[in-house]
Parts: sequence; C-alpha cells; structure tokens
Amino acid sequence: MDVWSPMFIVYVLITALIPGLLATWLGVGGCFLRIPMLMYFFGVSIKTAYCINQAVVALTTIPGVIVHIRSGHVYWRGFIVAALSAMVGVALGAYIVAKYLPTLFLRVFFGFVCVAIGIYIGYKTVKARRRLVRRITVAEVKVLEHGVKLATLMFLAGFATGLCGFGGGIYFVPIYMGLAYPTHIAVGTSSIQMLPVAGLGSTVLTLSGFMNLTLFIAVGIPTLIASWIGAKLAVKSPPWILRLIYAAGIICAGLYVAIDALQKIVGTA
Repeated sequence: MDVWSPMFIVYVLITALIPGLLATWLGVGGCFLRIPMLMYFFGVSIKTAYCINQAVVALTTIPGVIVHIRSGHVYWRGFIVAALSAMVGVALGAYIVAKYLPTLFLRVFFGFVCVAIGIYIGYKTVKARRRLVRRITVAEVKVLEHGVKLATLMFLAGFATGLCGFGGGIYFVPIYMGLAYPTHIAVGTSSIQMLPVAGLGSTVLTLSGFMNLTLFIAVGIPTLIASWIGAKLAVKSPPWILRLIYAAGIICAGLYVAIDALQKIVGTA
C-alpha cells in the first residue's frame, strides 16, 4: 500500500481513533485492537506491530493521564511500586520476543490471552454490578495495596506485556481491580503506568530492528486526540459499563487473531 494514499489514510484514522478512544476510556492502552489493525491493515509483522503499538501507547497516553491525575484517579504509591516491577518484567519479555519466539506462536498466544482476560473481567463485572455504580477518587480512600503482592503481580504482568506487545493496561487494570482498587483509580493508575512500561518495551524491540517510524508517526499523532477524549469519557462513565465494554472488545479481537493464526499453522502443517 502506498504511503499517504486515500486507503492508507483511512486505515490510519481507524487504527488511531478507535483504539485511542478506548485506551484512556478503559485504561488498557487500546492494544487489543491496535495490534491486529496494524498487522491486517498495513501488512507488518506482529513483532513490528508490537513495537509500534507500545511506542504509540507511551506517546498518546499522556493527554489522558493528565485528565486522570486532575480527576483524582491516580494512586501514586501503588504506581511507583507497580511501574518499577513491571518495567523489569517487560524488558525481559520483549527481549524474548525479539530473539526467540516465532510469529505465528505469538499470534495464538496473544489471541487466547485476550479471550481469557475478557471472560474473567466480564464474569467479575456481572457478579459485582450492583457495587460498581459510583466513581471513587483517591481522596476517598486511605491506603490501597502497594507492597510485595502488587510488586510480584506487576512483574508478571510486565513480562506478559513484553510477550504480547501490549502497553500493559490489559493486565494492569485486572490486577488493580483484583487488589480492591476502585474502578476509576485502577484505570487512572494503569494509564500512567503504561508510559514507562510501554516505552521500555518499544525501546527493546526498536533496538532489535522492528520499528516502522513512518507508521508510528502516522498513527501516533491522531491517537493523541482520541486519547484525550477517552479520558474525558472515563470521568463520566459508570464503572460497570467500562468493564463490560472492555471485556467484550478484548474477547472479539482475541478470537479473531487466534483463529486466523491457527488456520495458518494448520495450513502449513
């Protein structure tokens, strides 16, 4: 596809605006949509899609993070512990992806991880729907988990982030929720955590030769606008709606990528 052709521009806008909007709205980086879009719209390998996606997340989460901070959605003590732990994990995971893992295996792994997380979050949301009706800020809570348990889980989440090429929020949000963080605080803290974690993951892959700078710039700039709008929506949205949208989107995207990769594996067997 010719760069800056009408179809290229259409694909860029779709890839930028839809995942970008969902990113700061749901606190998950939009990766579960952006990675498949990069692969199927632009024909790049999954490793290049990982690299571009993580770079886009590191850049475009910034406007939404500002909104979340101003809205009282960031628990700083938890963020520091979680970010440092996850950065160690993502560096290790991204290195393994760059050096050792085959492309089709990565696609299947990516897809089924998405499905599993989506089912888990959907189930937990339906079960707790009556309690998820009010926005809670950090001013209303005293102390949330920020010790060894958070550090251990976030290291594992960072490792999985490196393996799947995500910005990290797809794992961070469920962990925060599982540790009793209120939904909006989980989303806001996850959003700011994605800045250093995704940035480091993309750096490791870039140094291994998987960056497409033109595509990164084309997708990254309009995503900035969508990111800001998504964060504004998060302030006004009931927590249970955020969780259900997240669960449905990740299941659909994960199934598509996994089934497509499995068909290719069977076809080459």
